[in-house]
Amino acid sequence: MSYDNYFLSYRGKPLTVEAVERVLRIAGQRARVRDSIRCSPHTCRHYFAQTQLRNGLDIYSLSRLLGHETVDITKRYLQSIKDEKIIEMSISTSTLMNLI
Repeated sequence: MSYDNYFLSYRGKPLTVEAVERVLRIAGQRARVRDSIRCSPHTCRHYFAQTQLRNGLDIYSLSRLLGHETVDITKRYLQSIKDEKIIEMSISTSTLMNLI
């Protein structure tokens, strides 16, 4: 039987949610990620979203990438980015600040 999934087990079958969680947890252990940081699909998704925002991606585009119904859900990712970083990001992308 053939599957359309991106990730398959060593037996060629689709990975279960539990298997993906286990793979990420083991990868975190092997990479010696601190125990205080949870290595999970949700953590990876959250990190991706925050990184995209820090790199200047607009919230609407990020919302589409994440498959959210509205940007209200995506706004939660902004809450954990410190105000100083948001100000720094807005200055670097501001038309007025970059006239020269």
